[in-house]
Amino acid sequence: MGRRSEHADREPRPRRWRPKPLARASSPRLIAGLIAVAIVAGGALAWTAGLMKHTDSTPSMASSATRTAGSTARFAYLASEHTNFCTLDRATVAGYPDGQPMQGACCDPMDMAKYQHQVADLRRYASITEIPKDPYDIHAGQAKQLLADDSSITLTGTDKVTYDTAMQKTDDKGPCCCQCWRWYMTEGLDKFLITQRHMSAQQVADITDLTNGCGGPLGSTPSPSGMQPAPS
Repeated sequence: MGRRSEHADREPRPRRWRPKPLARASSPRLIAGLIAVAIVAGGALAWTAGLMKHTDSTPSMASSATRTAGSTARFAYLASEHTNFCTLDRATVAGYPDGQPMQGACCDPMDMAKYQHQVADLRRYASITEIPKDPYDIHAGQAKQLLADDSSITLTGTDKVTYDTAMQKTDDKGPCCCQCWRWYMTEGLDKFLITQRHMSAQQVADITDLTNGCGGPLGSTPSPSGMQPAPS
């Protein structure tokens, strides 16, 4: 018998798998392709972001318009509100939280021309925080402050004469067309303007008319008989 090789009994070694080398990253064609994909993806993201921004801003712009005093949108909103009404008394307002709004006209329907006239002229007194900026949108916090002034300020002497003269010059011949919460709130405002701001009778009369929330056309005298309904 022939001599067996010393390696005859050994099992053959498995061959190792070696991955094929990838294409070089430095290949000009590969680099150009990657750049093209990046540009397309970036453009798609920018377009999507722009669309989302436009969609998100549209409601906020509309909402902002309804908050701008004197605007058509604000008029339309306030004209449909009835949380300001003739039978609302001062005691009820005193119990409201400060952020509670009293909105809309209390007697006659709001008039666009009168509303814009009032808001525009009230801007002259913007530095006096006690004077409402919008006569058809007053918050309970401001109303309660002026109601407190009405209770705490007693007019005497020339101040009383100034007040009485001013009331005769107003459209309603008084602080309001009826003795609701607004009557006493406006009376408190007038007392403050006379004693703290030393305003004349004509100035007080003008501000009383500008802050009037009874509604009706410009120059008219609202009547409580045409009062707006209280909210149910």
